[in-house]
Amino acid sequence: MLTSMIYLQPLVTKPEDFTGETVIYVYHDLDILVEKDELTPVETSKVLSYYTKEKDFISLGVAEGYYYEALFVDDRGNIPKGTRFINVRNLFRIDDDRFFYRAGYGRQIAEWDRATRFCGKCGSKTLSGTKERSKICPSCGYVSYPKVSPAVICSVTRGNEILLARGSKFTLPVYSVLAGFVEPGETLEETVRREIMEETGISVKNIRYFGNQPWPFSSSMMIAFTAAYSSGDLTIDNDEIIDAGWYTEDALPMLPSPYSIARKLIENFISQHT
Repeated sequence: MLTSMIYLQPLVTKPEDFTGETVIYVYHDLDILVEKDELTPVETSKVLSYYTKEKDFISLGVAEGYYYEALFVDDRGNIPKGTRFINVRNLFRIDDDRFFYRAGYGRQIAEWDRATRFCGKCGSKTLSGTKERSKICPSCGYVSYPKVSPAVICSVTRGNEILLARGSKFTLPVYSVLAGFVEPGETLEETVRREIMEETGISVKNIRYFGNQPWPFSSSMMIAFTAAYSSGDLTIDNDEIIDAGWYTEDALPMLPSPYSIARKLIENFISQHT
């Protein structure tokens, strides 16, 4: 069976011959329902017995003998006994990257499904596609698909130093490499130059492709690059970035999730300077 970084074979319907168990991820906004005393999915029987009136289960796919579904609920206070909601991003703290990526993917699909219940062109109620992940308008025929926004992320080095910054929206005092969304009409390299200049006031050179990673929390495709410092003095924008500096490999601040491509860029820098 083919799987991806989400460790899942995405499917829009349950296979007719599937005989394995089902796992249901329950979401509210950016949060996922987990067992109260441990960061694990809620037992399926508990979900089904509590959310018996809910009909909007969303197929995610299959993996390792399990079929995965998602459910988006509006009431975060009325939940099964012995459970709690936590932010999906917090799952990167556990040693289970499969749960982390599957939960992130499920949240992305559940939010898209909820946001496209009505046609964006004529306002009619949409129908879910049965052959591909899509929403179809029965009135005007408009078809919509899950949004994927291209974004660049880039490590900038200066000799034995790497540029790291803390974003204004970071919930933890984490420092990471710089990133930003691609604007219409831009090449990826142009986005790298623009984002770094806008956020830190410096110019870069020797931009090289590094890798890519789907990142579900902003429905983005992170396209990673490395670059070298060219000129300019650090001048943060104090909007998206609240602090930035040059760091050597032996004096690094708190770093991002080990599952993220941002961390892989930083680890690539470390490997070259140890």
